Amino acid sequence: MPRSFFDYPDQAETKPADDLVLLPHWPEDKWALLVKHGEILGFQTGDDVIRHGDTDRSFFIIIEGALEILIPRGHTNQLKRTQTTEAGAVIGEQAFLDGKPRSATIRALTQGKLLRVSAEAFDVLAAYQPDLARDILFDLARILSVKLRHANLFIAHWVK
Repeated sequence: MPRSFFDYPDQAETKPADDLVLLPHWPEDKWALLVKHGEILGFQTGDDVIRHGDTDRSFFIIIEGALEILIPRGHTNQLKRTQTTEAGAVIGEQAFLDGKPRSATIRALTQGKLLRVSAEAFDVLAAYQPDLARDILFDLARILSVKLRHANLFIAHWVK
């Protein structure tokens, strides 16, 4: 039985940490409402799903596939992989919430699919389903907090 609306084919083998999955306990009817307001996008190996510096205010839920997160490093801004993420995870939540340019490039390691929820689509959802919108916002904030805690642990490990 899937943990959410999406049935992730590779979930048993490799999955994101449970604390990075968006709304894992939502019932299918709520997921159906979110999907109705979103857009399913496909990607191929090597595609940049998100580019560092872009100003799009969408967030994405990975339905299928694996992605790598690349951040610019040093004076050359050469992209360096910091982590990978797979089906079940949410990406792009930081720019969705703060409206600032994208902080990383996210590139496809495999082919797959995403659910894209734009800020405009979210506003429509929020107007008709404010309880669902509140759930989404609180869970996006929770996931962002988890990512910040992981970043703090990483920094603490390397800074002495």
